[in-house]
Amino acid sequence: MINKLIRVAFRLPWHHAVVRRVLLRPSEISLTEARFLGELIRSAPSHLPIIEIGTLFGWSARLITLFKAPETPLITVDSFRWNPHGLTPDQHSRITTESLEEAIRDYSVTLCEMDKAVFQSSYDGPSPGVVFLDANHSYQSTKQDIRWAQSVGAHVICGHDYSPRFPGVIKAVEECGGIEDMAESLWLLRQSR
Repeated sequence: MINKLIRVAFRLPWHHAVVRRVLLRPSEISLTEARFLGELIRSAPSHLPIIEIGTLFGWSARLITLFKAPETPLITVDSFRWNPHGLTPDQHSRITTESLEEAIRDYSVTLCEMDKAVFQSSYDGPSPGVVFLDANHSYQSTKQDIRWAQSVGAHVICGHDYSPRFPGVIKAVEECGGIEDMAESLWLLRQSR
């Protein structure tokens, strides 16, 4: 798959050093975090959808796809307005769509290219088995995402970047229930039962 991505990316009209940085950079999620997220996905109700808010380049969406049942829907949402490499939204979207091509085609993954607030306000599906949050890490945005996940009855709410580097994430998580468990900076929200 990575060779296909590299071939596709080198056909795009921008410098190959940027392409290598984007495509060959390992996931921002560490292996310890990946194992933790994988266990959360594996233990979630397989008949309910999984929703990821913040796709970036699709690394965590691919990871989630590895651990979910093939028929379990994964909806991953991103507006492609931000990336750490200065790519245009169109370039960013094309790279991410290519990286998720097989998952979309064969494993019930849907990439929603839209603002998360628009997605959240229009979501009318069943209560998600898992909501994974890894978008804007400001306090207000993270709190809004958690409150939305709670309002739609998500069974599991988790996210990335609970660390001093992102104090807004810490504050929002603590105000919305606190940590039930975590691995490095990947957090599982305590749910009121």
